[in-house]
Amino acid sequence: MAETKSECYSDDDGFPETDVTLLVEDKKIHVNKAVLSQHSPVFSAMFSGSFKESTEKEITLGNKNAKDFIAFLRCFYPNMKHAIREQNVLQILPLAHEYQSPLVSACEKFMVSMCQPGTGLTVTTLLDYILAAEKYDLNTFLDTAVEFCGHVEFCLLNGRTFEGKKVTVMKPGMEFVTFEWIENVQEIEHISSKFLEMDIKLQHAISVRRLQILEMNKRKEKNNTEEDYVINLS
Repeated sequence: MAETKSECYSDDDGFPETDVTLLVEDKKIHVNKAVLSQHSPVFSAMFSGSFKESTEKEITLGNKNAKDFIAFLRCFYPNMKHAIREQNVLQILPLAHEYQSPLVSACEKFMVSMCQPGTGLTVTTLLDYILAAEKYDLNTFLDTAVEFCGHVEFCLLNGRTFEGKKVTVMKPGMEFVTFEWIENVQEIEHISSKFLEMDIKLQHAISVRRLQILEMNKRKEKNNTEEDYVINLS
């Protein structure tokens, strides 16, 4: 039976048939051994004489998503070299780590660049980045994330927001009505679950940095009406 376009990546898709075909799920991806070997020591070892893959014309790569794998290849393949961006970074990072690709550094650099005001980074995506960085030891990003999270309200990061309302009550012995503020904690489950997946040391580092920033901001206030208590050091 002839191969259909949905089953095989051809010249039109940017992967011209060369010396080996990778089978990922139901997709056949024509690639060049030299290109892959130059980019990745894992591919280089795979195509060396000591492995059976070195003589095979078609190699099956199991437990991989074809769409993610193609996105990975397109970020370093000649005449493609797609940019790392928000839509593909978490697709590419696991494969880049598995194949010891320089794209790991590119992914981390992009994630660091997103930890800035005005990038459109959401709390959900930020936590996804943090969990991925923990898994793949992206320590530069984690340091950046702690600093960035220190400027974000802690209740947003852990998915527990407070909703308040005023309730009218009559105080005994008083002729006037007062108001009490009732707080209701609301949990955003998909965010709080991600936050709880984080290493407890990282949660602590974020909370400490948040408190430090709040303290510094308090000291910068010009019209602070509440003074610190003064007590002796010893």
